[in-house]
Amino acid sequence: MKLFAIDTGNRRVKLMSEKGTKVLPSYYVDAEEYGDREVLSFAKGKAKTSDYTTDRDRGYTYVWGEGLNSGAKVVTDTIRSDGRYNTREFGVLVDFALAELSRDFKEAREGVLDVVVVTGVPTEDYDKQEVINQVIATIKGVHSATIDGVSHVVKVHDVYVLMQPVGTAIDIMVDDAGDVIDGVDIEDSLVGIVDCGGGTVLIEAFDSMNLDKKNRMQMFEGAYTLLTDIRNKVTKKYSSITTNEVEYLLRECGETEKYLWSPNGNETYDLTEIVMGERSRYTRKVASTVNAAYKANKRMKTVYVTGGTANLLVKSEFEQAVPKAKFVEESEIANVRGFYKYGLANEVLENGDVTTS
Repeated sequence: MKLFAIDTGNRRVKLMSEKGTKVLPSYYVDAEEYGDREVLSFAKGKAKTSDYTTDRDRGYTYVWGEGLNSGAKVVTDTIRSDGRYNTREFGVLVDFALAELSRDFKEAREGVLDVVVVTGVPTEDYDKQEVINQVIATIKGVHSATIDGVSHVVKVHDVYVLMQPVGTAIDIMVDDAGDVIDGVDIEDSLVGIVDCGGGTVLIEAFDSMNLDKKNRMQMFEGAYTLLTDIRNKVTKKYSSITTNEVEYLLRECGETEKYLWSPNGNETYDLTEIVMGERSRYTRKVASTVNAAYKANKRMKTVYVTGGTANLLVKSEFEQAVPKAKFVEESEIANVRGFYKYGLANEVLENGDVTTS
């Protein structure tokens, strides 16, 4: 039995097993969008993408992977404002995620790989048993998918669903072996966790690891809102651009904070002023909402900032507005690391049926 952790974010899906972590888009592209790729098949293997199929959506082949640059192509997105977990698109994403994790294990190619999955949902969804049942029904059971023509079969025996921000809390207070770290403030203090995601910003507080329902808020303006605002301004001033192209640009140029975009390979536009302006505006909006949620609570020791969209906040501005803020290292994968550590602490120590090698 193997342990898998999956964080199905609205913009990125984060995966973890004993082999490591992976971050991929939460959308995929119909292979037909690419036309006849056999003409340039010699270059196909250089891209960090593969062709995926699943029994759940017979007759379709999708391009997906860490290096997916959809450009202006039509993508199959899994983001929804409601009812996301019982859609075909989400189910296909789960199949692909399990296949991607299983490609590191020969058992999945030679027979059936048995696994336990730990995942998470936003706090608002966690309070709805119907949603939890949908998530479990989609993930549990046998999944069959192919990656570049190679079949991968996974059987999920059990699914553990956590509140999403709990992943970061566990990541902070539990080490890689699943043991509690001594002296971590989250264990015996009032702390805030701001989980900045693709569709939402979850603002939670934990008092000695107990959820504090008085200091919480959910902001329905995640990365997608920021990407859309940038897209609209770039389109108005320069040329038409998609939100997926904006996201790809921000990821490629994030460390330099110099955003250059070429729509056709000839002209190049400097989008730095637009991008940084919108990032600053978005940062102020999130900081203001965080302060409103916590109401300057003097007992609060630390406000941990996590999630992939935390990397798009202007850190200096946020820390000035929220002095107790502390950005979690590798925040994009903090929740999935916590999910995995939860599995280690519970499955290994209590049940003893999850193996690592």
